[in-house]
Order: sequence, then structure tokens, then C-alpha cells
Amino acid sequence: MTLTRDDSAMWAWAAGRAVAARDVPAAGAEAAAWTVRGWAEIALGCALLGPAAFDGLDAVVQATGVRHGGPAAERLRALRGRCGPVPRGYPDAADPGPVGPPGEETREACRRLAAWCAAIPDAGFPRGRVRPVRDPLRWGERHRPAATRDVTVVDGSRFAGLAWRTWMRLPGERGLITVVVDGTHRAPEPRRRVWRGVHDGAHLDHLAACGDEIEFGRGLLAAESYAMAVELVALAETTDPVVRHVLKQGVGERIDRISGHPELGGLPTLAATYVTGALALLGGEVVGVPEELAQPLRGRWVRATAGAARCRPSPVPAR
Repeated sequence: MTLTRDDSAMWAWAAGRAVAARDVPAAGAEAAAWTVRGWAEIALGCALLGPAAFDGLDAVVQATGVRHGGPAAERLRALRGRCGPVPRGYPDAADPGPVGPPGEETREACRRLAAWCAAIPDAGFPRGRVRPVRDPLRWGERHRPAATRDVTVVDGSRFAGLAWRTWMRLPGERGLITVVVDGTHRAPEPRRRVWRGVHDGAHLDHLAACGDEIEFGRGLLAAESYAMAVELVALAETTDPVVRHVLKQGVGERIDRISGHPELGGLPTLAATYVTGALALLGGEVVGVPEELAQPLRGRWVRATAGAARCRPSPVPAR
């Protein structure tokens, strides 16, 4: 199935998602940066669809009046510039303002997760070349309890360096379709395989189960909670040293995002959910994840961590 060529469908998709991106559980500078980050992701979809989609995004951006969007505004403006001059009213990349630090509950969750992760043996990358897999999403199915194959792969290599996330729902010829955009990121084979096959694959599974309401704004908290929980279960289960190393690196990088990341450091609510949301989900709390996804994932978590010496330091925060 191909993407739609209908101008009205493109406009409606972009405008509707741009409005949804404004619904964030934050205020002030954090809300502005989060909104602009969402618009940058929508702009990737618009670039894949065509100029009529950008017309819909333009209408919302100009009506909203966000002046400063932080680092994500650079991606937003660069993608918009692929379809002509950036209209007036688009936010610039200036700092939208100060944002408070993460709370003690978040810091404690990070400490517990880091300690659990450190207890898992890690031999690092093996020497020599790691053979690539043809289809990372199929490879990653072993780590995802509700793997979907109803996915359309779209070439996005011409937007390399301008994309953050690459999973989304876009209007096709007969309605919305689940899309993964390929070729936008370059990474060594082990990382590419795990990021696409486990994390992005989990996003696609979640999207297939929920529809499109989890893509932007506050819905993204549930999406990232689920994808990160899938990573943690994979880390607890795997005996593959390469996969284990990549997943452990990923945990550390997510913890560092909360305060030190150039883009997510100004989005503490979103950055924290990679840790706190994932742990809450594995601990039995529902955070916008359908039970048909949450239940089998928790079952695998319990089995993978029960009685294993390397898994005794539980990452679930004390209550």
C-alpha cells in the first residue's frame, strides 16, 4: 500500500497531528520545546507525503505562536525548508527558557535501574565484524511478545540527519497505515539491529494495538514506557553478549538523557518516562498500554528475573 496523494487527506493528517502535539503534560518552556519536538516529527511525515501536508502543519504552527523551540526547531525548520521557504511564525532554535530538574523519585528510579543493569555481566562487543541481518524487525520478534508484521517500510534516506523517531501512522490510499521510515539513521550493525528490531519494533506493536492516539503529546509517554519496558525484558532474557551489551548501553543512555541530553535535557517529563514509565509498567501499573500487550510482557519479566542471581537487584522502585 502506498501513501495517499489526496491533498485534503494530507492536510487533515498534518493539522490534526499538529494540534495533538500541543497536548503535553507540561507548562512553560518545557511545553514549548515538547510541542516543537512533536511538530518536527510531523514534519518528517509531511516531507514524505507532499506540500499539501505542510500546508496543514503551517496552519497550526502559525496559529499557535510558539516563538522559541530549542534544538528540535532546527529539525523542524530544515524539514519545512525542503518544501520551500519556511513561513513566518515558525519557532526558532533559541532556548525557550529554564526547566526544573527531575524530582527525587525520578533520580531514585534511575539509581535502582543503573544498579540492576550494572549487575548483569557485559563482555562488550566481540572482535571482528558482526554480520548484518536482512530484516531487523523480523529478527527482533523474539524479544517482542506482540510482534506485528503489518508495517509499510518507506525510504527516508534523503532525510538522513533530520529525523528522530521513524515510526508513525500516515494516510495511505485506503486509510491510515503503520509506517517505519528507513535510512534516516546510521549506526553500527549491532545497534541498528537492536534499535530497529527491539525498540522501534515495540513502538510499531504498540501503535498497531492502540491506533494513532499515542504518537504525539501526552500519548507519547505510554509509547516510550512500553518500548523501554520491552528493552528491559529483552535485557533480562537475552544470552547473546552483543545484544546484551547494546541494551545495557541503551539503558545508560536513557538515564543520561534526563539531565544531560542536548534536546531531551529540557524535556524532563518525557525523558524520565523512559525509566519511570517502563518500571511502572513492569511493576504492574497501567500507563496507557493495552492489557493484551502489558500482560504477556510482565509475564516474561517475572520469568526472566525470578531466581536469577544477575537479576536480583530489582529495578522496581520501592513504594
